[in-house]
Amino acid sequence: MNHKRKLYKSYTREFKLEAIRLMEESGRPPADIAMELGVRPKKEN
Repeated sequence: MNHKRKLYKSYTREFKLEAIRLMEESGRPPADIAMELGVRPKKEN
C-alpha cells in the first residue's frame, strides 16, 4: 500500500487573521499562541 500524505495543512483566511490578532493583542510569545491554536511554531534558523 502506498499512502500519500499531505505535507502542509492549509488554514482559512479567518483562522490566520485571528491568529495575527491574538499575537498583536495578547503580548504573548508566538510559540504560546501557536500551541494554543494547535499549530506547530515556525523554527528560526
